[in-house]
Amino acid sequence: MALHTLKPADVMKTLDPGRYSDGGGLFLHVRSATARSWIVILHDKGKRHELSIGPAVGPGKAGMSLVEARDAAEGKRRLRTAGQLGAPPVVVPIEGRSFEQVANEWFDNVYAKEVTPKTLGDEKSSVERHAAKLLKMDVRVITKTHIVGVLEPVWHSTNRTARDLRFRLETILNYARAKDYIAADAPNAADWSVLQHLLPDVTPVVEHHDAVPYAELPAVMRTIRSKNQVAARALEFATLCAVRPTECRGARVREIDFVKNTWTVPVARLKVKEIIDKNGKTIKAPDHIVPLSRQAIRLLKNIIPNDAEPDDLIFEGEKAGQMIGHNAMTHTLQRVADGTAHGMRASFSTWRAEQTKYDYRLSEAALAHVFKSETEKAYDRSPYVEQRRPLMQDWADYLDGV
Repeated sequence: MALHTLKPADVMKTLDPGRYSDGGGLFLHVRSATARSWIVILHDKGKRHELSIGPAVGPGKAGMSLVEARDAAEGKRRLRTAGQLGAPPVVVPIEGRSFEQVANEWFDNVYAKEVTPKTLGDEKSSVERHAAKLLKMDVRVITKTHIVGVLEPVWHSTNRTARDLRFRLETILNYARAKDYIAADAPNAADWSVLQHLLPDVTPVVEHHDAVPYAELPAVMRTIRSKNQVAARALEFATLCAVRPTECRGARVREIDFVKNTWTVPVARLKVKEIIDKNGKTIKAPDHIVPLSRQAIRLLKNIIPNDAEPDDLIFEGEKAGQMIGHNAMTHTLQRVADGTAHGMRASFSTWRAEQTKYDYRLSEAALAHVFKSETEKAYDRSPYVEQRRPLMQDWADYLDGV
């Protein structure tokens, strides 16, 4: 075990150029006031190996901390013990890329294909605002400590935003690894399996939305159908499908399958973007597949033009290429009844519980909820697409007054 001689406070000082030993072959190499790095010098089979570990943290400078450098040095010592010290290093670009560069590349080349321009702009702004400390950092030196530092300020105040941000950071860093901007075997600094032990537990705030009593819905739906407005058609479709307003507002022609009579909502628009698999590992959630009732199919065929392009929005707002407003569906409903567009989901759930014999798991799957109890892990986010089809048809028939 190496005898350490440096302290974290020493590393953060302004130091004269030179090499400062921490013991065990680890040195802080200071080249100038702003240029410093970690190196480890090891001898193996009579040969001297001077190995660069990475940029070092310093006054006003981001980089690897003393603790992280010690861990990296220990990794090199283990390679020496295993006789692999002279193995070819993992090839990474000589010129590092900043997190900002990688994030913009991912947003423009990958994410832009999944969401609307407005959503793309909102997500970019969120990353730029909340992860400002990371933007100029080389992606190769970002550690879990940096990620925690970004998440902690919003972890309690806006936990939903913080969790979405963490997922976004992890995705961008995975992209960097896939593009060889980071070594392929490097850990992802935003990996939830690690960060969940470093961030405090937060009980999510349950937001209740006003729901129209299901007994009133047939009459309410007749009035909504009488309105010749895009927002009214969106509200009608969202109610038939029991989806969140955001999931409906962003619906595109390519998501509808008129052969299978299904609508596939991309995970990018879902509230739950990650699930835990049967091995306890956090993975990306699947897309949400909605089996469409006859009424939903008829509505879509009436409003989608024959010459529509796959990427066209089904419920386009006043400006070409943009969704209807965030509250347009709720405002349409409130001219008819007291409630919110999101609350229609609660109406559906209560109707299922009180008026049908369908298993509650089917309505939970229809609502794109995730089962959380240990005894129900086997059913976690199971789509039950065909099993849900009779449920959704009965719901549509009920809304028709049948």
